[in-house]
Amino acid sequence: MGPIIGISCASIVESGWGRFSPGHRCDLLDREYSSAIQELKACPILIPNVLHGKTLKDVMDLLDGLLISGGTDVNPCRYGEDPLPGLGEIDAPRDECELAQARMALDRDLPLLGICRGMQVLNVAAGGTLFQDMQTQIPNSLKHRQDADKEVLTHRVAIEKKTLLYGILQKETLSVNGKHHQAVKDLGAGLTISAKAPDGVIEGIENPGSRFVVGVQWHPEGNWKEDSDSMKIFAAFVSAARVGARRGALTGKSRE
Repeated sequence: MGPIIGISCASIVESGWGRFSPGHRCDLLDREYSSAIQELKACPILIPNVLHGKTLKDVMDLLDGLLISGGTDVNPCRYGEDPLPGLGEIDAPRDECELAQARMALDRDLPLLGICRGMQVLNVAAGGTLFQDMQTQIPNSLKHRQDADKEVLTHRVAIEKKTLLYGILQKETLSVNGKHHQAVKDLGAGLTISAKAPDGVIEGIENPGSRFVVGVQWHPEGNWKEDSDSMKIFAAFVSAARVGARRGALTGKSRE
């Protein structure tokens, strides 16, 4: 078996959507996260947001890598702020579960990839803060929440040299498919900036002291089939997890 990759789910409350009754809470995830991981011969498993305590720890013990997916806003109380008018939908169970996952991954030096909200969760888990709404907090910022499908590349980012992200992509400028209105403000402990948008908004972060801790503010899961740069990000992540899987096998970690 290839490396086992845990992927966080979005827990939402629906109001009569599809076959769900009003007020029904369910865990959902865009299938492209799992498809990209499976394409690389790794095994994706979904982590529901009901997990906590020993149950969550037991699940984390199975993993060779953690992918924190995109979604709703992080509650500003998680980084010591009160809500501002531009704050969007929040999800308390998801915040609790994903922040716990991120902190466990950081403590264990488990390869971690944070995508969009996942990058923000990574930053908050490391003690950082967020802009709750760029349009109202950052003068002259670009429109980062585009009204376009995830396959559409909507703006450019500049990639910092001497970063892991640059090593993966081997380019200084990248066109990305951004769909967000929150962004990293103060960096968490141990994190560095790997990419910025033309308006100065942080679009990539990483931890150079870890095996693989990378956050990107755009959505490589949305266009990995067409965009080789998106696939390179997933491939580098899975490769780091695969090294961990081999290490686990050598120490007797069960794969049965």
